[in-house]
Parts: sequence; structure tokens; C-alpha cells
Amino acid sequence: MPTQFWMSLLLMMSLYPSYCRPNIWPADHLPELEIAFKALGKLMLEVGLMLARHCDLYVMQHGVGPYDGESLEQTISRSRCHKGRLLYYFPRQFSTQKEGGDSVSSWCGWHTDHGSLTGLTCGLFMKNSVEVPCPDSAAGLYIRTRDNRVVKVTFGEDELAYQIGETTEILSRGRLCATPHCVQAPSSENASNVERSTFAMFMQPDWNETLKFPSEIPYHQELIPPNGALTFGEYSERLVNKYYQGKT
Repeated sequence: MPTQFWMSLLLMMSLYPSYCRPNIWPADHLPELEIAFKALGKLMLEVGLMLARHCDLYVMQHGVGPYDGESLEQTISRSRCHKGRLLYYFPRQFSTQKEGGDSVSSWCGWHTDHGSLTGLTCGLFMKNSVEVPCPDSAAGLYIRTRDNRVVKVTFGEDELAYQIGETTEILSRGRLCATPHCVQAPSSENASNVERSTFAMFMQPDWNETLKFPSEIPYHQELIPPNGALTFGEYSERLVNKYYQGKT
């Protein structure tokens, strides 16, 4: 790699420490993971770019130009900071015990992703290191629709699902809405010690991509001045500070 590349990488790591870090692969224990991980991530990105093109067409048909700058497809296409992550949901030891509150979000609480698009594979359920069918038909991914309905999302192992992120909603002036979602844990009699895994591809603008925010935004108003502009890296760091350090 040229020296300029490494200098640029070190600069990005110092500016955006929460997001810009090298990957750590279990090369000794699972050498095939890196190759499979990157292949799946590339596929999810390619499909996501095709979806982004249709998102752009939809937004323009509803009276908004290309996001006061580049289109969603172009922004994602040139980004260097997409994040592929293996998500793991720990097994519950007392699955039959009833919980108070919102049980539909018992494995992962309601939230929206802050990037542009999120690609997902279907959930993989394991028990004692063996793949098992989901023991509870009510368990899994849920979303909240624009008309406030809670809907369970189902798709197969040869399919991908995509969710809209907050950045796309903000820059599309609300023509595209971020997808509130959560994950419900199984609660049937044989669900104890069942764990869930999935692969998520978080597609987002580059760290140095300047985002021009509208005067009214639906999220995180306290982080952004009216008609202000931040790089996606600056915006992300402010969100991390808000969520984990209680600072803006």
C-alpha cells in the first residue's frame, strides 16, 4: 500500500475513533471467515446499490432533487466506511419467565439505524452449538410501519432484507422513512439457551462526505445547527457521544 494511503488511514482513525478501525480476524481458529464475510458483504452492497437507485427515483418523483447534492446511489458507491457486522443475540436462561413492558423488543430494543441503508440476512438460531429451527413463531425481527403498525418480518436464507436509515430520511426530507425495528426473543418451553445470529451490512456515506441538513430534521436536532453541514464522520461521533457518554 502507498504511504499516502496509510497516512490517510491514520488520520481517519484519529478523527473518527469510534468507526475507523482495522478489522481483527480469527485467522488461526477460523481462517475461512474473512473470505466468506467479505464475499457476503460485497454481495449485500451490490444489491443495496441497486435498491438505492430505486430510492433515488422515488424521491425525485416526489419533488426532491438528488439530496441537495449527490444521489443516494452515488454517495454509497464511493464510500469507504460501510460496516459489515456479525450480530449475536445471547441466549436467555429463563425463556419461559414472563416479562413486563414491551416483550416484543425483549432481545433488542426499538431503534433506527443512523446510516443510509442496512442489509440483513435472516436470523440463524443455535442451541448448544447446533443449528435449530426457531422454537417460537413469534420470535424474530419486527418493524414499525408509517401507520404505526408493528409487523413481523420474515424472509428466507436465500433472501436479503433492507432497512432505511436516519441519514437517508433526513436527506430525502422525509420522503423515505427510517425503519424502526426490534428483535423479540423466543419464549416457548424449549427456547431456553437458544441464541440468534445474523449478518448486517450498514451502508453509509464516507467519513468525509459532507451532509447538508435541512432546517427541520426528525432526529437529533440538538446535534445539528439549522441548515447546518457536518461530515458523516462528525455526525457519527456526535451520535456516539450522545448515546454512550451523554454528551453532544
